Amino acid sequence: MISEEKVLKLDNLFKSFGSKVVLDGISIDLNKGENLVILGKSGSGKSVLVKCIVKLIEPDEGTISVLGTDLAEANNKELNALRIRIGFLFQGGALYDSMTVRENLEFPLARHHRKLDQNELDSKIDEALDNVGLKDAADKLPSELSGGMRKRIGLARTLILNPEIMLYDEPTTGLDPVTGNEISELILEMQKKYQTSSIIITHDMSCARLTSNRIAMIRDGKIYKSGTFDELKSLEDSWVKSFFV
Repeated sequence: MISEEKVLKLDNLFKSFGSKVVLDGISIDLNKGENLVILGKSGSGKSVLVKCIVKLIEPDEGTISVLGTDLAEANNKELNALRIRIGFLFQGGALYDSMTVRENLEFPLARHHRKLDQNELDSKIDEALDNVGLKDAADKLPSELSGGMRKRIGLARTLILNPEIMLYDEPTTGLDPVTGNEISELILEMQKKYQTSSIIITHDMSCARLTSNRIAMIRDGKIYKSGTFDELKSLEDSWVKSFFV
């Protein structure tokens, strides 16, 4: 259920690298329970925008409010506490190659929930693996898994801390269409089960169609158009239409 509550507010963000302007006055909100897809060509600033949200990159100007906290005013302790409430699924899944799947999932739990005993840890890990349909993969190494399976495990590891906001960076990149659609369906299932609010960075139109409640299109560092998939698809705009062919 999408509410009117804003869990994320980006106001007039600017970011340049040398003479290259990447973000040029972007303002956007994310509602609680909403899946917002950020769509744009390669190099349009999509990933930079997401990294600003978790303060991996600082904007040159503008304000970012996440779950009621102004990032510019947050100290390190507040920032670390906030980051636990935000899940980030990287393009490659970012699993530890030397750890089994179970150890990969146990690592963030043991770090952030030190009071959990082994039975509680195992229960949470089993539930997370069950959520992504990979309970039988617990004792395998990432190298033994397909790209789609690694993506699923990466999602399980991110969701195991019950984040309130999910950030997906190209979740279907490098996957075949069938596996990509499975990941998109999984994003929808997790939205419904955990009422997460998500930003999904993608240029995969199938992923955008399946996962989005709303789409914001970035062009030349600005929000060019926004609306639902069907609203944007119906626009008589040659640049927008280039995404829907």
